Parts: sequence; structure tokens; C-alpha cells
Amino acid sequence: MTKEYVEPANIPVIDFRALTSENVQERKNALDQLDDAFQTYGFIYLSNHSIGQKLVDEAFSWSKQFFHLPNEVKDLCKHNTVAAEHRGWAAVGTGFVSQGVWDKNEIDKLRKTAPVEQKEILEMGSPHSKGGPGESIVNRLLPEDVFPGFRAFLERWWDACFQQQLQVLRALCEILGYTDLDYLGKQQDPSRSRNHMSWLYYLSQPVSPLKSGESNRLNTHTDFTQLTLLFQDMVGGLEVHDYKAGIFRPVLPKPGTMIVHVGDLLEKQSNGKWKSALHHVSAPIHLKYGDEAANEDTVVERFSMSFYGTPQHEVMIEPIPGCEEIGKWRTLEWEPNMTAGAWIEKRVALEYGDGQQVPPAVPVA
Repeated sequence: MTKEYVEPANIPVIDFRALTSENVQERKNALDQLDDAFQTYGFIYLSNHSIGQKLVDEAFSWSKQFFHLPNEVKDLCKHNTVAAEHRGWAAVGTGFVSQGVWDKNEIDKLRKTAPVEQKEILEMGSPHSKGGPGESIVNRLLPEDVFPGFRAFLERWWDACFQQQLQVLRALCEILGYTDLDYLGKQQDPSRSRNHMSWLYYLSQPVSPLKSGESNRLNTHTDFTQLTLLFQDMVGGLEVHDYKAGIFRPVLPKPGTMIVHVGDLLEKQSNGKWKSALHHVSAPIHLKYGDEAANEDTVVERFSMSFYGTPQHEVMIEPIPGCEEIGKWRTLEWEPNMTAGAWIEKRVALEYGDGQQVPPAVPVA
């Protein structure tokens, strides 16, 4: 039976060159478009970004090489499911993504009863960290003799993503009329950065439970950091919540672009001006809304990579200058006087169980 077709999300493509143009009117038009998109969707496509397609392609190549290694090899850098040591490879069934459920007992029940997300993930922080006082913890990666060259590449990738998210933050500061365009960027310290990377591998699996809504490849959630740079392959399946229609709409892959979207911290800092949008990963549009009888009931593997910009952990998350007026978005409830670190550790602990044993993964035929 064919499921009723849903139009893809009407997310704008913004040219990064226009955001940084010396032509005042061209830059203003692009900034207005960015502001409107973050207020409406919380998402944009960014074209002609500073990272460049060559480096993106190289990153996807490394991702595929890593995730296609045998599990016993990847186990050498296994995530230990402790929020304060959020690094390493997490096998299928290790993490459980949820939204708006804060009770640990309720999360534990969901872990045991909800469909297992058929995904693996590699969680990483700054490759420059030495683990010194005030620094983020050192990455948990495969030994160099097991996976040669990856650590060196990771430094180049990190540096490129770090600079790109700072450039987007500068654009947001210009939208708010700041004279200091590095106001938000100064909340980060490159020498002890708290930014984070998640590389995801979605295993091949049956389409039917995705099509029916029984399960997702990645459960519905908001990103809990400040700003996300998201790179997805051409398989598709990402969907964002349309609040007006009350449905999720596909976010189609667009060659040569990355997705940039607002996280919880930025929604809070903007006092609800910009939206931290709910999103998840399901089946690609052609399978989800096609005639199941005419399609093979399998969705192929998928790869994506996220870079999360975030203030230092000691930064208090509160409305920033220019955002005194309360906006329309209140995606999640916050406790008063909360730092960036407290918020992130709270959500990571719920996702990974903070050291508890995880249920075995459900095998996929």
C-alpha cells in the first residue's frame, strides 16, 4: 500500500560567499535569509562553504573505512557509556536517543521496549587535546598501526569544521547588530575546545517498520549543542518537523552543500528567536512513500557526519544581547542557571545510560 506522499521541507540554500560578500546589499540579503530560515525551520543548506567538497569526500571515505572494519577491531576504541568520557565507538544498541524524557527509570523502560536504532556511532572531541587541566578528554581512537593516517586526517577535518562554524556564528552576530562579530565565537576556546563530532553509520535494514512509523534509523530529537554542521551522503532519510503541519518532512540530500542547524543552546541563547528543530532519520523518500510491493523491502546503509559547535562548559546559557524579547520557540524546558556543560552532560547521560549495561542489539536479516 502506498503511503500518502509528503512534500520535502522547503529549506533554503544559502551561498556562504554571499554571507561574507563585500557587497553590502548582497550580504544583507543573505543574512536576512539566514535569520528567517533559523526562525522558521532552524535549518539551512549552506553551499560554497569554506570546508570544500574535496575534504568532505575524504571524510566520508575515512568514515566508510572505519565502520566497515570488523566489530572486534572497532572494539579497541569502544565507548564506555559514561557521559563525562563521551568518546569512542558505540555499537548498535549502545545509545538510545530520546526527546523530552528526563526520568531515568522511564528511559530505562524505553531502552528495553522500544525498537533498537540500527546505527553505529563514533564520538570524538578535539584531536588536539592532551587531556590537561580544563581541556576536553582525549579521543578514544584506534591505534595508529591498526588504522594508519586517520588521526592526521582528523586534525585537518576538525580545524576546517571549527573555522566554518565560527564563520556562521559571525554571521549570526551581524544579524543581531553586534559590533564585535566574534561575540559568540569567543565563548569557545580553541586550545581547550568543547566542540564535538559524531560520525554515524546506519546499517542496512528492512523498510517496513520505518515506513509504518514503528521505528526510526535515528529517533526524534533536537541537537543539544549550539550549532550543528551536518554532512549526509546521497541515500536520504533525514526528516525535520514541520510545526505548522504537524508532520515530518524529508530533508533531501543536495550535492555540494552541508546542512547547518540550530541546537538547544542557541535556541536558549536567542531566547526562542531561533528554533532548535526536531528531526530524525527514517527511510529515504522514494522508499517511504513508494509502492512497497514494487520495491525491495530493504534500505541501504547510510553515512553522516556532524560537527557540533558549543560554548565552553562553564558558560552560563542565558539570553544574549539583542534577544531580550521572548521568541516563539520553547522546544525544551530548562532548569534555571544552567551551564553549557551541565546541559550537555545531562542529555548525554540519558542517551548512553551513564555506565549501565546496554541490551543486546536486535539482529537484522
